[in-house]
Amino acid sequence: MKYILSANLEHGILKAFDKEIAISCLVRNENNNRRKNEVVRSIPSQKPIQPRTFPVGTWRIDTPVARDTDYLRPFFIPTNAWQMLPVWTLDSTGSYKEVSNEVTRDEGYGLHFSTSPTTAGCIKILKKEDLLFLVEQIKPILKAGGTIYLEVS
Repeated sequence: MKYILSANLEHGILKAFDKEIAISCLVRNENNNRRKNEVVRSIPSQKPIQPRTFPVGTWRIDTPVARDTDYLRPFFIPTNAWQMLPVWTLDSTGSYKEVSNEVTRDEGYGLHFSTSPTTAGCIKILKKEDLLFLVEQIKPILKAGGTIYLEVS
């Protein structure tokens, strides 16, 4: 079976399994002057980047992974989403200096709950119980050989 979940980042709604789930995708970066010294690195190349919101498009959802960090607890729902982002140079203190001409692929985008108001580009599920609902729906579908896609607009 094929399932499609729909995330509207502008309206903050994820439509999934006959339910509307509140989401956000707020990032701190140079565009809003909210990221100064806490450098974010691209996945997998680990190059310094300024984070961007979850990339628009249709992406495959993979099996949820239990996580035990404050930022990703209790589950992270991975996707195959990626985007190309500019690489930044760093100054002698390890802080952002300026954007370079180099670009790098950034992966690792997913869905998760967090008490932080922002993410580094992932879609944040605002209520933990909604995240648990998604995990409960996704796991058996994928285990049975189904496919789930996330359409992001």
